[in-house]
Amino acid sequence: MALALGLRRLLLLFAVAAIHQLPRSARAGDPDILTDFLAPLGAEPDQLNGTFFTYARLVSGLAGDPGKFTVSKATGAEFPALLGQSVSYAALVFGPGTVNPPHIHPRASELLVVVQGPLVVGLVDAARNGTVHTAALETGDMFVFPKGMVHYQLNNGTGVARAFSAFGGATPGTISLPTALFETDIDDAVLEKSFRTDEATVEELKHDLREAPGPAPSPSPSPSSAAVALVGGSPLAASLVCAAAAFSFVL
Repeated sequence: MALALGLRRLLLLFAVAAIHQLPRSARAGDPDILTDFLAPLGAEPDQLNGTFFTYARLVSGLAGDPGKFTVSKATGAEFPALLGQSVSYAALVFGPGTVNPPHIHPRASELLVVVQGPLVVGLVDAARNGTVHTAALETGDMFVFPKGMVHYQLNNGTGVARAFSAFGGATPGTISLPTALFETDIDDAVLEKSFRTDEATVEELKHDLREAPGPAPSPSPSPSSAAVALVGGSPLAASLVCAAAAFSFVL
């Protein structure tokens, strides 16, 4: 009996140690709160009414240009009543040929539902040698992006696509890989060595991102070709995106 109890305690210690060795991004999330909700600073809960729990700008906040990719968020920053509730929302509109570039949400998983398709989505499984799981979604289809994993969405159709995303956190955060790598102050030499390329290629990618041209509508690619399509058809650029995905948990 004593031996079995000691073994259970030892296994528990091993489990706790293993959890603490996980990357912070894999464990990050909304903290538990000790009240039903968090009232604004200086306000008493009994002074609040339905207005505090209402947000009316999720859809009205979207840009009117259907030729671009636009997103409107309802997170804790825009809708303070969500703080502590471990949930948030986003509305996404994709013009023909537009993409939501590879990115991660370090503090929340994402459940996307397509309300006007089609829409191609992709998920990079870093734990399985960077396998890319893709799906061609139609209206009514759903897709889940686990917390902290690189993913993207691409409208490869000829019309506007629309989707809503629910997040398992009030502050999911977004780290765009192209922006984090090529629009920050990372030294060019670091990027050249990391991607095994030359200075001219790095500068070309930085220039293209600064210009940010809207991708022109193109023939519908298959999901397997989405990785090339979402970076303008350049195999080199596609390889850079795939390489960046391997480093997603370092960002």
